[in-house]
Amino acid sequence: MSLLEFENLIRRPWFRQVEALDRIALVVSILAVCTEAFRMVAESAPLGGYVAIALTALGVAISRRYTWAGLTVVLAGSVIDAIFWDPLVPWTVAVFTVFSLTLRGTSGLGTGLAAGFVAYAASVYADSAGLLDSAAVAGFASAIAAAAAGNALRNRERYWKALEERALDAIATRESETNRRVAEERLRIARDLHDMVGHEVAVVSMNLGVAEVNLPPDSERSRQALDAARVGVAAVLNETQSILNILRGDSSAIEDQTQPVPGVDQISGLIDSYRRIGLNVSAEIDTVADKLDPTVDAATYRIVQEALTNAHRHGDSDADLTIRSAGGFIVIEVTNRRGSAGSRNRLGEGYGLVGMRERATSAGGVLDIGGDETMFTVKATIPTQGRSIR
Repeated sequence: MSLLEFENLIRRPWFRQVEALDRIALVVSILAVCTEAFRMVAESAPLGGYVAIALTALGVAISRRYTWAGLTVVLAGSVIDAIFWDPLVPWTVAVFTVFSLTLRGTSGLGTGLAAGFVAYAASVYADSAGLLDSAAVAGFASAIAAAAAGNALRNRERYWKALEERALDAIATRESETNRRVAEERLRIARDLHDMVGHEVAVVSMNLGVAEVNLPPDSERSRQALDAARVGVAAVLNETQSILNILRGDSSAIEDQTQPVPGVDQISGLIDSYRRIGLNVSAEIDTVADKLDPTVDAATYRIVQEALTNAHRHGDSDADLTIRSAGGFIVIEVTNRRGSAGSRNRLGEGYGLVGMRERATSAGGVLDIGGDETMFTVKATIPTQGRSIR
């Protein structure tokens, strides 16, 4: 599981988030103050009631930044309202203020006890019903309950965040270990590629040189074939070295953009190289759009390269190449007559054919392989901008 997938998994609904609950408590307090102010105006409340509700509103505002000062002003408003007016609304605001403050980290025990004792004393004084007045006890209990609820939610939030951090650390550690193992495997592949492919190609190059030295003076065609083979070997060595640099994580090789990626504009040179080694290529190439998607450009070149290689290895030294561009697509078709029975591949076999299919798919296109007992055809259809045609 990736970090993004884990974050999507643990994302909680808004009504379970501490910040949302804190804002809800603030909105409820503001609505309660506004409603009480309208009621006081409608019922011609005394001046003390207006002072009390004003202090309550001021305390709510102050508590957003100064915790204890704001709570003190809110409680003072509820006491004054108990003396001159109805303390129900200021006390409700005080309970929500206690809940909000404990959500934001204030001590639940301190705010609960302070608000509870003030509510208890104010209610006993206002109702003159004695120390066991149910309203006074309810006020005390509600303050304690609000503080306990806010404190519990805050602790749960801290616990949840701790679990999230541990899980994120575990995922990051796992990804780091995966990257380390991938890097080790890439180094192993690079070593094997260097030791096996590099050595064998170097041996082939030396043998080609020996063969060229020992050719009779009148073997011009063989000499040209050997020259072409040596050029091909040098190209293989260069590409192998580039692959080794990438596998080993050589940043200079990755960042070096001076070597162009083979593309459509180099296909004519590619055809000439095959003609030099004995493959008679009949080419018909349309003008291709100037600004091709880089993936399409490289895929077109590689598909032509592999198709001609396949024709040279398994054909009878003749191949027809057609590249057409129309309607936003490039259509590549290579047809050759099959060679001897021993060199025939069945349709779809061989890593070269697999590689061509993967190249076409990566560029958003498709590859079709067909033919019969005498002919073999490779046809690739690729959108010029890399759009999927399926």
